[in-house]
Amino acid sequence: MPDSPHRRHDIAALKATLPGLALVEDPALVKQRSRDFFWFSPILDRELRGKAADVVAMPRDEAEVIALAAACARLRIPVTLRGAGTGTYGQGVPEQGGVLLDMTALDRVIFADPARGLRAQAGIRMMAAEEAALAAGGELRIHPSTKRMATLGGFFCGGSGGIGSLLWGGLREPGNMLGARVVTLEETPRVLELRDADCNLVNRTYGSTGIVTEVEVPLAPRRDWRDAVVAFGDFMDCARAGDALARSGLGAKFCDVLEDTAAIGLPLALGAEAVPAGAHILIAMLPAEHEAEFAALMASHRGRVTLWADSRGREADPDTTPVYECAWGHTTLWARKIDRALTYIQMLNVPGRVLDCVEWSWRHYGGREMPIHLCFIQYEGEVAANGTHLLRLPAEDAAARARLQEIIAAHEDAGIPVANPHVNTVEAGSRHKRVPGDQLGFKAEVDPHGLLNPGKMESYVPVRP
Repeated sequence: MPDSPHRRHDIAALKATLPGLALVEDPALVKQRSRDFFWFSPILDRELRGKAADVVAMPRDEAEVIALAAACARLRIPVTLRGAGTGTYGQGVPEQGGVLLDMTALDRVIFADPARGLRAQAGIRMMAAEEAALAAGGELRIHPSTKRMATLGGFFCGGSGGIGSLLWGGLREPGNMLGARVVTLEETPRVLELRDADCNLVNRTYGSTGIVTEVEVPLAPRRDWRDAVVAFGDFMDCARAGDALARSGLGAKFCDVLEDTAAIGLPLALGAEAVPAGAHILIAMLPAEHEAEFAALMASHRGRVTLWADSRGREADPDTTPVYECAWGHTTLWARKIDRALTYIQMLNVPGRVLDCVEWSWRHYGGREMPIHLCFIQYEGEVAANGTHLLRLPAEDAAARARLQEIIAAHEDAGIPVANPHVNTVEAGSRHKRVPGDQLGFKAEVDPHGLLNPGKMESYVPVRP
C-alpha cells in the first residue's frame, strides 16, 4: 500500500472483473516497482519517495491491456505505465495510486527490415530491439544510454534523444518515429494507429496520452563502431574539440564532453589509464575507418586519445563498459557513485552560440557547483549541445529550491533555455513550460476521465470526470 494517502480505489472489483490477469499485490514489491530514478534529484526524492500504486498489472498481450483499460475506465482507477523504470523525473511514479501497468511482457518483434524499419511491442528491451535490427542488417538510429535496461516503448514515450542524436537529432526530428499503436482509456477502448509526425502526440508525455502497445522506428545501416576517449589539459580545448568533431563529417554517433569535476566517476567505468586524474574528457563513438582523421583532429586541439576499441566487443564483454554507458544520464549515475550529493540540471546550448553558451556557464558556475557535461546533438538541422551538467545544491529543501531557481534564471537571462529535471510534470520540465495544444487535445480524446498518470499533465482538465 502507498505510504501517502490518496483516494481509495476499488481494486477488489478490478480483480473480480479480470480474474485471469497477472497481478502483483505484495506491498513491498508494489512500492519497489512504483519507483524510477527520481532519486537523482534530492527535491523529487523528498516529494515522491512515499508514492506507490495499489497493485501492479502484468498483461501478457494487447487483449489483456484492452480489458484492463476498459475496467479501469469504468471503475475510475488511475493507470500509470511502466517500462523498465529508467526515467529520472518520476515519470513512472503513480502519484494517485491505482494500477501500475507493467508492459514488459509485451516484447515481441513484429518486423525488422533496414528498408522498412523495426516494429515491436512496447515492452521489448532496447537491447533486444537492437539485436533484431543487427540480425536484419541494420541498427537503431537512436537509443538511450540505458539501452541494456530500457524498453522501446518507455524511450519512445518518455525520451527526447540519446546515443545517435548527433547523427539523427532528437526523437521529434522528422523521420525518427514512424508509428505507434495506442489503446485509449475508455469504457469501450479504441485502438488507434499514429503515423509519422502524429507520433509526437505520445512522445515525452510520460504515458499520459494513451497506452502505447507497439512502436515503429527507422533503422540506420549497420556500422562498425569504435569507442573513443580523449584526455585534455584545458576544458575549453576539450569543448572546442567536441564542437569540431560534431561538425567534422566523421560520422560520430555521439560526442560528450566532461569537465574534470564531471568525469569523477568515469575511472570506475573505463579505467584510470583511459581517464587520467585531473583531465577533461571527451567520449565518443566513431566509424572504425576514421581512426587516423579522428586522432589528428583531437591532436589539433591538444587532446590525447587514451582509448580506441571495438564498441560491440566492449558491449559484449562483461568485464568492460561501453562508452555510451558513460554518456548522457549515465554520467550522473557514475559521478554519484563517488559523491552522492551530486544531482544534475539540463539546458540547451543553442545553435550558432554553442561555445559562447558553454564558456558562459563554465566561467560562472563550472568547477565545483555545476561541473560541465555536454552532449552534442543535431537540433533542427544544426549542431547544438545539451548541457546535462552535474549540480551541487544545498542540503536543506528551501535553500536547494531557491538556489536552483537562481541558476535557472541566470541561464535563461543569458539566452540558455533550461529544462528543469527537479519537477515531474510535463509542463514544468519543458524548456517551453507548456504542453503543446495538440497533445492536450489528444489526451482529451484518448483519456477523457483523466486517469492516465494523473498529476503529470497539470494543465489537463478531464472532459468526462
